[in-house]
Amino acid sequence: MIALALLLAAAIEYSAPLKQFVGAVGKDGKPVLTQGQLHTLDGLPEHTRELLSTAIDNQIIGSAKHLGILLSVDMPAQSLALVAQDNCVLCHTDPGNVKARSLFSPDPKVSNSNPLLNLTEFVNDTHFRQGLSCSGCHGGTPKDESMANEIAQRWPSDPGLRHADRTWIPGFCARCHSDPAFMRGFSPAMPTDQLVKYQQSKHGTLLLGEHDSKAAQCVSCHGVHGIRGAKSRNSKVYAQRIPETCGTCHADAQYMAGYKNVNGDPLPTNQLAQYKLSVHGKALLEKGDLGAPACNGCHGNHGNNVAATAVAVASFSQACRTCHPTNASLFEASKHKKAFDEHQWPACEQCHGRHQIMKPTDALLANEPGALCFDCHAKYSKENLACGKTAAHFKGALTQLGEGKAELSGTVEHLAEAGLDVEPLTGVIGELSEAVVQTRTRVHSFDQGTFDSAATPGLETLARGRKLVADARAEHGFRRKGLLMAIGSLLLLASGLAFKIRGLGSRASDDEKRP
Repeated sequence: MIALALLLAAAIEYSAPLKQFVGAVGKDGKPVLTQGQLHTLDGLPEHTRELLSTAIDNQIIGSAKHLGILLSVDMPAQSLALVAQDNCVLCHTDPGNVKARSLFSPDPKVSNSNPLLNLTEFVNDTHFRQGLSCSGCHGGTPKDESMANEIAQRWPSDPGLRHADRTWIPGFCARCHSDPAFMRGFSPAMPTDQLVKYQQSKHGTLLLGEHDSKAAQCVSCHGVHGIRGAKSRNSKVYAQRIPETCGTCHADAQYMAGYKNVNGDPLPTNQLAQYKLSVHGKALLEKGDLGAPACNGCHGNHGNNVAATAVAVASFSQACRTCHPTNASLFEASKHKKAFDEHQWPACEQCHGRHQIMKPTDALLANEPGALCFDCHAKYSKENLACGKTAAHFKGALTQLGEGKAELSGTVEHLAEAGLDVEPLTGVIGELSEAVVQTRTRVHSFDQGTFDSAATPGLETLARGRKLVADARAEHGFRRKGLLMAIGSLLLLASGLAFKIRGLGSRASDDEKRP
């Protein structure tokens, strides 16, 4: 093993500092650097090896073990080149130089060091990948050989105070993220109004106004040294991870104990569980539809607010119309709008719910106890007989369309198996599917005329489809009858031929018997 390490060093012509570490052995007489680490070193560009050699020569990389730690992290050669030029990272990855609470480790669990200082996560951090390393937040420069005085001035120097009072974090992150000129050099499209929005949010007023350090701030959602861009699947704010990120606090009953809605009721902690069962949750988490709304789709990101006040009720509905504009426009022009405003009901939530929004069915329109429309009308408009009749009309038309579509869809397969041309019928089924969608959308108008503007063409399409089925079946019957007749004719012809052949055979036999 030792001979192999020395042979590799000689073959690659490492510099003297590197060669010394490559050939280093431990107290057990075994090489300090593993075969995998040597292989990584061997595959590095010459320039990167020169940077490592310089760091060894300057005693910033203090031992072969220290070098092995750097080589054990799975990162591109260009990332290792950046690390090799950053004295902050080099110093804090040396277990012989810093204590566990300040040690960057490839696996903090194994090294029993600070879990916030995960070197593997750090080299994939969006800041590091943009060229911003330790000094970007902590102060100083990557070339410093000792800690600059400004490092202790950027946040509370007492570690206990830093964690107990988190009010300093939003302003700290905003030093860069609220500076358009600075951010233009890194991400011109990134907004720089996050702090202003946060200050006006529920989280911001709790943290900054009431000094409640349990309230979420930048680090709570984005992390510390392993921050990823929102499009990265490893990001805490990646679309499919947002529900769990928000649920870290909001699904923890013990953590949320004591928080109340504006009406004084305890803030619920079942939102995440309900969302997972909802049509939105299933679309995002199970089907992978990244366009489906998560928590931030309705509550916002940095400017989040709880839709619980009379003013927020209207804005909550505006969030729904972002994805469902036609439904919202129909409702705004409907008779129900006035009633909803008088009762201060949220337009969408009143019927569909909030977090556990299920896929709506036509059963909601049923004119019987237990159905959504019936129960509401029975309580608030029992004198208005038109309400029940309108809901019954909606339900009847949608039932016809839904059952008709299912009927045609089942029939088209049998007709295709019979060898008939089903392309016209397939086109009708597509039109009918669109008619069902349009008709269900117009329920939000709560107006029979508007509803019928979609339902009537849909029913006409259904009738056309049924005629196509009838014609196809008639053609199939005609074909079968023609086929049977053809078979019968063939059988008669075959019988006649057989009789004729038999007759010819008999005549030939008689001729042979004649003298």
